[in-house]
Amino acid sequence: MGLRLNLLIVLLSITLISGGGPLYAAVSGQISLKDGTILQGKIFGMTNGVLRVRASASMHNPIPLLWKEVTGLTTEEPVTLVLDTGETYEGRIQLAEAGSIQVLEEEDSAPVIIPLHSVKAIKKLKEEALAGETSQESEELDEVTLKNGMHLIGTIGSMEEKALTIKTAYAGDISVQWDEVEQLQSRTPLSVQVFEEKEDSDGDDFLKTSRTTVTALGGSAGISPASVKTINIPYLRYKGTFDLGGNRTKGNTDTTAVNASTDNTVWTERHRGLLNGKYAFASADGENTAKNARGTLGYDYFFTKRLFANSYEFLEYDRFQGLDLRSTTGLGLGYQFLDTPSHSLSGSIGPAFVYEKFRETGTTKTATGAWAVDWAYDLISDRIRVYHRQKGFRDLGVGGSTALRWTSEQGARIEVYGKLYLKVAFEYRYNSDPEPGKKKSDEAFIWALGYEFSS
Repeated sequence: MGLRLNLLIVLLSITLISGGGPLYAAVSGQISLKDGTILQGKIFGMTNGVLRVRASASMHNPIPLLWKEVTGLTTEEPVTLVLDTGETYEGRIQLAEAGSIQVLEEEDSAPVIIPLHSVKAIKKLKEEALAGETSQESEELDEVTLKNGMHLIGTIGSMEEKALTIKTAYAGDISVQWDEVEQLQSRTPLSVQVFEEKEDSDGDDFLKTSRTTVTALGGSAGISPASVKTINIPYLRYKGTFDLGGNRTKGNTDTTAVNASTDNTVWTERHRGLLNGKYAFASADGENTAKNARGTLGYDYFFTKRLFANSYEFLEYDRFQGLDLRSTTGLGLGYQFLDTPSHSLSGSIGPAFVYEKFRETGTTKTATGAWAVDWAYDLISDRIRVYHRQKGFRDLGVGGSTALRWTSEQGARIEVYGKLYLKVAFEYRYNSDPEPGKKKSDEAFIWALGYEFSS
């Protein structure tokens, strides 16, 4: 019940925040476009060739419209028009012939006919806060010009994988295809990674790059957008998660359960380091019913963007399997089949050495063949991610063991708010040759609340 109430509060908060509108004041009006579209709703002003409109058809955030696509405009309240000559007119806007508008300054005065192409800005009448904000918009915010002539005003975030992120006041964070960018201007320096070659001279899929700092790209700035690989992406990157779950009951039944896990990745173009760990504990009526832990430290080196060599140390402990320690040290080759923000898939295979210490049967040492699969996919972008991870080991008979061991976890991460998420997962562990009196498999259903962090 408490979780449902928290989720309801979060959803209501998101609705109120997203529906509260932007910082700009608005007037009601109607807009006609060249393709025959007619929009009715709130007009949030026009600057830099972009008219911001929130249509009546349940749109929470204003959309940018190219001013040159507008053929007609009316407003129900007085506004201020700024022309390219510097002249200003105040009054309600009414329809005129296509390509023009008429401004009614006073009820008993004749309207002034103004060509649409001569209008430089529109803002709400006598709205000093808006005027100040509009006048500072170009000075304090970044500007991105697209190849179709559209101007986007906001704060440039970053660019990678040919997607530029811009934070705007009228539509939140928006993503723009980098190939559509003509030029940009930034009020703060941008860290840019630039291609130094157009073809792969080494045959390893990695084009040589250099890093520099700029405040403009395209136009007369010297560096073409086409030669830029990333913007504001650090050389060394980090991503990690931590989640914690459990329950506690008292009364006729006294139970406690705790599970925690963390996944951490540090990477550059050719190098990737991994550190992850899991812990689970449970008790019922004062008696332990589960206690196990696992952790992996790994390193990958990429020969190409897809092919990599990996090395790792995998440690396991499980009190109720009678396992005091299992250490698996391995090497292998891997392949990154997919690697995008929304879909990733990799696999690896290779030999490993296993050291085991059991409480009853003592120690064993054996060679083993190992494999691993890691898959993740966004069902809903930045909202719901499903995943499957598995590690498998088959002992090769050295030391007398031919056991098959397999560990897998599959589940979903559901965004609750921002970086906070709910994790729902099923874990399965199998050992074909367990300690005498122990079962071959263990299963666990996991519910946890987690947080994602990155640099």
